[in-house]
Amino acid sequence: MRTEIEEIKSQPRIFQLMKCTACSNPLDLPAVHFLCMHSFHHRCLGENEKECPMCAPGNRTILEIKRSQEQNANRHDQFSKQLESSEDGFSVVADYFGRNVFSKIVLLDSSTMNLSSGGQRR
Repeated sequence: MRTEIEEIKSQPRIFQLMKCTACSNPLDLPAVHFLCMHSFHHRCLGENEKECPMCAPGNRTILEIKRSQEQNANRHDQFSKQLESSEDGFSVVADYFGRNVFSKIVLLDSSTMNLSSGGQRR
């Protein structure tokens, strides 16, 4: 996928589809081409011309999964319970990494940290 993204950024995309993905009639102008390589008559898209109607359901599913994972990323108590109750803690951590829960890295600057617990700034 990273290779494909780099290709989209750096190389032209050639659209050679001859038929509308929706109605299967030969394409004529105005036509809309998506980067997923689906092409449509403008009239076949209707109101939905910002995303490919063929790929949109799958994309929405992926976005919902990602949103759910992001919401669960802050559930440290749930992660700790799973880790403590598991016979193999490595599999729990691997599962969380596989679901991309640990993808966000937050860097703390010493000037923004609360040092009221007796710490000193240098």
